[in-house]
Amino acid sequence: MSTKEPIIDEKDDPSTSTTDTVQPKLLPNHQTKGKARSQSQSHAHSHHRPEVDPFPLHLHLSRSHTHAQHGQSDPLHRPPTRNDGLDNFPPPLPGLGHADELERRLTRDPDLERQMGVNDDEVGPPPEGGKDAWLCVASAFFVLFCVFGFVTVFGQLKVYYLAHQLKEYSQSEVAWIASLQTFITFAGSIVAGRFFDTHGARILIMVGTSLSVAAVIAMAFCKLYYQFLLAHALFGVSASILYSPSTAVVGHWFMRKRSTAVGIVVCGSGLSGVIYPIALKRLFDELNFRDAMLIIAGMNAVLMFPAWFFLKARLPPRSPPPLKSLKGPWLEPRYTCLVLGSCLVMMNWLSPYFDAPTLISSNNITGPIADYSIAILQVGSFFGRATSGILADQFGIWTVFVSSILGCSISILAFWVASPIPAGAVVVGLVGYGFASGAWVTLVAASTGAISPTREFGMRLGMLWTVTSIPSLIGPVICGVLISASGGTFKSAGLFVGFTQFVGAFITVAPRILDFIRDFQDRKKGVKGEKNSDPQH
Repeated sequence: MSTKEPIIDEKDDPSTSTTDTVQPKLLPNHQTKGKARSQSQSHAHSHHRPEVDPFPLHLHLSRSHTHAQHGQSDPLHRPPTRNDGLDNFPPPLPGLGHADELERRLTRDPDLERQMGVNDDEVGPPPEGGKDAWLCVASAFFVLFCVFGFVTVFGQLKVYYLAHQLKEYSQSEVAWIASLQTFITFAGSIVAGRFFDTHGARILIMVGTSLSVAAVIAMAFCKLYYQFLLAHALFGVSASILYSPSTAVVGHWFMRKRSTAVGIVVCGSGLSGVIYPIALKRLFDELNFRDAMLIIAGMNAVLMFPAWFFLKARLPPRSPPPLKSLKGPWLEPRYTCLVLGSCLVMMNWLSPYFDAPTLISSNNITGPIADYSIAILQVGSFFGRATSGILADQFGIWTVFVSSILGCSISILAFWVASPIPAGAVVVGLVGYGFASGAWVTLVAASTGAISPTREFGMRLGMLWTVTSIPSLIGPVICGVLISASGGTFKSAGLFVGFTQFVGAFITVAPRILDFIRDFQDRKKGVKGEKNSDPQH
């Protein structure tokens, strides 16, 4: 039984009836072949497969682009379906509203293609904005303002503890409180990240914010060392529940502007790092410790409450992936080196925040600089967080990310090791490290997202923070011991911090260095091969 193919012509398709539709170059050839096949196959055997263009993308994409340019809101229609089993037209691209979305879907960036290649057809590409997206960003901003910002200002609490409730304890012993809090903050990220990928953000946000406020209230009534240890540990639990979803959820709403969006979110902790030290000092000067901490708890509760309603995931719930899926990312050199390098950076990332008053005292500086040293450092951190996303979108995530690690190392070795130095140099050292360290912590999530599928973003980010929490447990304690051994100066601790971060930068970028070396060797071999094949040589 013979069949006759219907000939699909551009003018017969109602979806391309506009007068200025771009005619694809493949169409004339396609018509010629179609007519020839229809004449020659009238007596062909039924199982003979005619020669056809296997995937005429140009025709379909030209139609999609025309709809995008003319702002047509109606969905794209599939061309007439052929009934001979040779329907070669792909389905319409989901979520295609304008030319920018078409360009994003046709990107040749391998990392971006990989991110959008996992179950993207269920919900379409990220909207890159809109009311829900920006409300989500604002909610995450205030969550990190109240939680992670409070973690970074422990140096202000440490000064108060050593002068009042814990004056009988050494710096290294009090540093264990901060180390344990930091460790718990990041150690639970893998659990929170996996739960976020599976169930979304709402449950995590409600539980985490409630525990956070309860922990600050508990601190207000602490008097003994173990009580402070437990209260700060509870705060670390709440921070670990909140940090991964607050940073990873942005990846659901943004792709091309992800670095900028994450930068805005993480700016919350940078801004609170400026406000909290000033607020705590003023409150401690005018009120007792209990009342000051209760005021902080009330403020946090008010700021975090909107996140219960607006901080939400965009991707639909799914069944949890098997635990063996945790092995997959570790087979990728770029992800493995990112985690290992981040471990060395994270080991001492918070040590300067905790020990900024030591830098001031070792240089015999008094006055406002001494009172607000942590706030000065956090000013630099705020601007680092605010600008790093914009710089990353302009110059590339990995370029700015690795540069921020080198900036941390250079600022420590240049301004934190030598003493005494002028007050101006101390301020430059505080602001410089704050800027570089703020940029680094902002771009950790964006750098992870750049090499991760969207569906695995929360899991991978959670694994990174969980692993980096282990060295962060010992870094501040080692710095405390080195400060005591150096007579209260930051010299030995500064060398320790600077060199570990420098090595961390090298490990982070190692796969890209190896790729560059291999490409250079391949090009060199290619040039030699051309010379050897040239008869004149």
